[in-house]
Amino acid sequence: MTLSNRPPVLGFWDGHDAGAALVMGGRIDVAISEERLSRKKRASGFPFLAIAACLKHAGLTPADVADVATAGRYGRLGHRLLDRVYREGDPARDPLSLSSRFVRELEVQLAQTPGLRRLEALGTRAVLIGRLAALGFGHARLHVIDHHTAHALTAQAALLGHGVDPRDADVATMDGYGDGVAARFESPDRRVVTLPSPGASLALVYGATTRVLGFGEGDEGKVMGLAAHGDPDRLAPIFRRWTEPGRCSPTLGGPDERRRLAAEAREDVAAALQRVTEERAVALTAVHLPSRCPLGLSGGLFANVAVNRAIGRLRETAVVFPHMGDGGLCVGAALAVTGPLPMPLPFLGPTWPDRELEAALEGSPHAVSRPADPDAELAAAIALGDVVARVVGRSEFGPRALGHRSILVRADDRDRLDRLNAALGRDDFMPFAPVRRHGDGSKTMTMLVDADAALREHGAGVVHVDGTVRTQLASRDDPELWSLLERTEAFGLPALVNTSFNLHGEPIVESPTDALRTFIAARLDVMRLGPYVVRRVRPAR
Repeated sequence: MTLSNRPPVLGFWDGHDAGAALVMGGRIDVAISEERLSRKKRASGFPFLAIAACLKHAGLTPADVADVATAGRYGRLGHRLLDRVYREGDPARDPLSLSSRFVRELEVQLAQTPGLRRLEALGTRAVLIGRLAALGFGHARLHVIDHHTAHALTAQAALLGHGVDPRDADVATMDGYGDGVAARFESPDRRVVTLPSPGASLALVYGATTRVLGFGEGDEGKVMGLAAHGDPDRLAPIFRRWTEPGRCSPTLGGPDERRRLAAEAREDVAAALQRVTEERAVALTAVHLPSRCPLGLSGGLFANVAVNRAIGRLRETAVVFPHMGDGGLCVGAALAVTGPLPMPLPFLGPTWPDRELEAALEGSPHAVSRPADPDAELAAAIALGDVVARVVGRSEFGPRALGHRSILVRADDRDRLDRLNAALGRDDFMPFAPVRRHGDGSKTMTMLVDADAALREHGAGVVHVDGTVRTQLASRDDPELWSLLERTEAFGLPALVNTSFNLHGEPIVESPTDALRTFIAARLDVMRLGPYVVRRVRPAR
């Protein structure tokens, strides 16, 4: 049987950042995170909505799916038994709370205790088979995949999408914990090294410090942005002690030490944490994968683009799976059944037909038109200084908006960007990211690079205080975005700000209704919604 005619495989992940994916026709066909549909940031638990959306997009029923795969073999039975409680709870959990620490330690101990693993595996299969049967998947074969193996398979998909044969490449995965493991390293000779959690979990230390600084779980990117404003030198020795190889401290040494840390300037804490995390991640990779061959990265730690840059300097080629955190596990689980496949540009969300766009716009108080060339109108509006939302085609799979669910604006107008920060509820110390056609960067905004002269001169709003940028390089495989940028370049704009189209604390918009509501709430100027252009009508004075 060839890949192109193999029956569809459904992959899902039912932990935090839950989601689903369908692999069929020899390709990753559709993938979406539950949060985009539930509108609950970092939604946890069984992804009922995401599975339904994948099937609807592909025109399938559960009876058409021959294999169903999920990640997470051990330590997750309790969550699966209490799925409703898990789904309805607050996904922004305090990683330092007594309950979070107890659950984490229990999961890790169960995953690392051989005598309990078999019972855990049997229980997990029984729970999931029953849940899938209730949805009509009772005939399908269930595959339960190791957490870090699933991450590794997504890293291989990223390598293939970059034109690199994963048989000639290294793979590294690092996150908080999964199946009792914090990191996994695989070389081309198929030698695999795994490091246990919490002893090797840089991500748990980073998450705990994020909380001490007053941010919530999932806000580690804010700490990375804040780090450039601080001095790392004085506090770095503390973090080196808390991240000693094999002895990482996810409690940061205990309550007294956390209180002392909280009394420090948060910029300096963030700077020290970031420096030491980069040092440790680079050292682990160099020790366990000492070659210079291409490197694929996946796992939550690699949401940190500065860590990616530091590791990338060890190699000529380093690529990151675009949904690097646990949200990408649904794809990795499916690939464990199908075998390696390349990750395309991550526009993998379901489609929204014109009739649904029209229904969302019906009765809108704003001016709606259907021009022959909507992006031409967007380019002119951006050049005039308007703040523009762009909602086209299939949404991005992952945490970065890459032009299909984006807000676009001139990168040289600092005052306008300050107002946009306020409208979206963004922290003012966080840099915006640019999108452009040429220069250094990555197609999926996963690598930090140094700003070049053009950005320093014409893109003050996207250059961070340390002279770095998180650039999205547009691809000719997304011809409409490429053309839009060509047009704005003709207006003397070598790059645009590209920020995700959502209000602070909300997931990126998915549906036409989400888009219109957010457009109105953020008081943006212009929005492209599929073939339509919506212009805000300002009330008469």
